[in-house]
Amino acid sequence: MGFLDKIKQQATDVASTVVEKTQETAKTGQLQMQLRNLRNEEKEAFEALGRAAHRLHRESRLGEDSSELDAAAGAVADVQSRISDKEAEIAAVKEEEAPASGDTVESSAEEVVDTPPPPPTDTNATAGGDRPTAL
Repeated sequence: MGFLDKIKQQATDVASTVVEKTQETAKTGQLQMQLRNLRNEEKEAFEALGRAAHRLHRESRLGEDSSELDAAAGAVADVQSRISDKEAEIAAVKEEEAPASGDTVESSAEEVVDTPPPPPTDTNATAGGDRPTAL
C-alpha cells in the first residue's frame, strides 16, 4: 500500500469515527434534555404537593383528609421513577460510548515521518558567477 493510500485510509477512518462520535453525543444530549424536562416535571409535582398540603393545613384538615395528598404524592413518585429510568438509560449510553482499551483512532494510526526539504541553494553563486554584488 502506497504512502498516499495509507493517508487516505487514515483520513477515512478518522471521518467515520467523527461521524459515529457525533451521533453518540447527539443521542446523549437528547437524553440529557429529556432528563432535564423530567426534573422540571418533578419540581412542578412537588410544588403541587406542597400547595395541597398547605391548603389542607390552613383549613386544619391536614391530618384528616390525606386522599388529596395521596394523588399529588403519587405524581411525585411517578416522576421520580421515570427520572431513575432515564438516568439508567443515560448511564447505559455513556457506557456504550466509552472506547474499549486501545480502541481509538490514535492507537491505530501510523506515524507519518516528514522528511525535511533539502537546504536552499545560494542563487547568487550560480546565477551571477564571480560577479561582485553592488551595495
